Amino acid sequence: MHMSMIDSLISWLQDQQAIAQVDKVKALKGGYWNAVYRIQGDGFDLVLKQFADTLEGGLFPTLADAEARALEQLSGLAIAPDYHSFWPQAPGGAVLLYKFVPGQMWQSNFDVSGRLFSQLHSADVAGPYRTLPMQPEQLLQQADTFYADYQQTPWGQQLATLRPQSVVVESIQPVLLHTDCGPGNIIQAGQQQVFIDFQCPGFGDPCEDLTCFLSPGIFHLYGLPAPSQADEDVFLANYGNEAVVARLKIMRAFYSYRLAAYYIMRHYANKGVDDAVSEAYNGALEREVKALESYL
Repeated sequence: MHMSMIDSLISWLQDQQAIAQVDKVKALKGGYWNAVYRIQGDGFDLVLKQFADTLEGGLFPTLADAEARALEQLSGLAIAPDYHSFWPQAPGGAVLLYKFVPGQMWQSNFDVSGRLFSQLHSADVAGPYRTLPMQPEQLLQQADTFYADYQQTPWGQQLATLRPQSVVVESIQPVLLHTDCGPGNIIQAGQQQVFIDFQCPGFGDPCEDLTCFLSPGIFHLYGLPAPSQADEDVFLANYGNEAVVARLKIMRAFYSYRLAAYYIMRHYANKGVDDAVSEAYNGALEREVKALESYL
C-alpha cells in the first residue's frame, strides 16, 4: 500500500473516531493478501491490518470478520493480540485494529507452545465460526481436490500411493482452532508466546492444529528445522490432554496427507510463475511426504 493510501486510510479512521493522532507508521510483513502496519500515537500502539479481499476457498482462507471475532472473544487471555475495533466498510477493504504484541517470530520453547495450544483449545468462545471437517473421509476428499489437476505428475503419483485408508473415528466436541498455526504465526518474547494472524479460524478437531504446528513442511516454509521427536514429546506433554494426544496418533496421517496435497498444488501452480515459492513448497513436500510415510 502506497504511503498516501495509508495516510488516507488513517484519516478515515480518525474521522470514525477509531484512533487519535498517529505519530509513527511502520509497514509490517502481511503475507500475500493483506497490508499490515504498526501505528503509534499518544496512548496507543496498534496493528492496522487491511484485508485485500475475503477469500473463502482453499486450506487457509482469508476471513476478515472471523479474525475480528476471534480476537474480540479471546481478548484478555494473553494467547492472542487484544482486539481494538473492526471496520468492514473501510475504503480499500476491511480493517482490523488490534494491540501490537512485541517480540519475534517463534524460534524455540516447545513446552511454552504446548501450553499455548492447550489454552486456545480450552477457550470458551461463542463464535460463530465455520465448521471444519473432522472425519478422515472428509479430509481425504478435500485433499484429493487440492491435487486433482496434478495427479499425473511425479509428486501426484507418489502421494496417491500414500493415501491413508479411511476409517470412522469417534465424534468429539469441536474446539476453536487457529488452523494456520505454524511458527510464523506465533510471536515469542522470552517465555511468552502469542498467536497472530487468526484469519482462518474454525470449530474443529484439535488434532488439526497440532498437526499443522508440528508439520516438518510448515517448519521448512519458515526456514526452520523440523521438530525432533524429543521436541514433539515436550510439546505434547505440555499440551496435557491425553485423549487428544491419543487421537492424534490416528488423525495425524489424514491431516498430513491433506497438507502434502496442498503443497503439491502450491508447488505446481507457482512453477514458472514464482519459482522461489514453487521451490519452497517442493522442499516442504519432500519433508511432509517423509513424515507421512512414518505415520502410516
